[in-house]
Amino acid sequence: MSSKSSRIPRVLSIQSHVVHGFVGNKCAAFILQLYGFEVDIINSVNFSNHTGYSTVKGSRLTANELETIFQGLLVNELLDYDYILTGYMGSGELLHVVAEYIRLIKSKSPHIKYICDPVIGDDNKLYVDRSCIEVYRNEILPLADIVTPNDFEIEVLIGKEIECKNNENQEEVIWQSLRSLHAMGPSHIIISSISAAKTGGNQTMLQMRASTKLADNQYQTFQIDFPRLESSFTGTGDSFSALILAWFHEENNLIRACEKSISILHQILIKTLEISKPINSHNRCGRELCLIESKSIIESAEILFRAVLNDKYISD
Repeated sequence: MSSKSSRIPRVLSIQSHVVHGFVGNKCAAFILQLYGFEVDIINSVNFSNHTGYSTVKGSRLTANELETIFQGLLVNELLDYDYILTGYMGSGELLHVVAEYIRLIKSKSPHIKYICDPVIGDDNKLYVDRSCIEVYRNEILPLADIVTPNDFEIEVLIGKEIECKNNENQEEVIWQSLRSLHAMGPSHIIISSISAAKTGGNQTMLQMRASTKLADNQYQTFQIDFPRLESSFTGTGDSFSALILAWFHEENNLIRACEKSISILHQILIKTLEISKPINSHNRCGRELCLIESKSIIESAEILFRAVLNDKYISD
């Protein structure tokens, strides 16, 4: 990754932390530091391992503790960031504090880009308290520049299922979903994966759908198809949002950033399948990513999958 200036770009990453494995900040910090970013970390939880294990020990950051941390950074004039990245929060109360300080930081430094991975759940299962949903809708999304929900998360946020009954209405259903989320604030939306069951497509493939708001009532939308792997993994969304941040910074182009990010992530998953140990009997959720072993994959950033432009200018 080339350096655009002598100044090292700074990121504030607020998400989960585990001692063992790779999710949340363990993914984001490694990827971003490998690309030359300075990463300041706030851990929303400090757990022994991810919650897919039969036993999880550790602690959760409270709203008061988070506010105290922000106050320390504020008083010492340390909130000089280029990017803010958020992931798992767990409660609406914690999210509210995040929104309060992102609003403050952006008011002082309008150039800051906020990348939000709205970690709500997957496969029709919530990972967070329901209080998070309204805070995302009313406080977080209006501040976000880029959001990276999965298909279940965008359904929860817009309050409507994405389900294409036939090929004829597929584009309209997905576009309406993207437009509904744009109306909440974000300029760039990436649905990181949509299952074939919802699009009526090839069962062996997944789709990424994305949209950029170019101007009032003008949008650029595109899709990237990529193979579905017959395994389950943890930390994929956390890794993806960090990759998007890094490559959007480098390219200043959402299409290029998505092509790079999904290609790199797919190769990380292939590498993980090739070399990972058998899944721990206590782990009910999937394989731990082999991120360290994928260092050269992350650095080389080979593009495997290309975007297909759906419609450059779509008016309401």
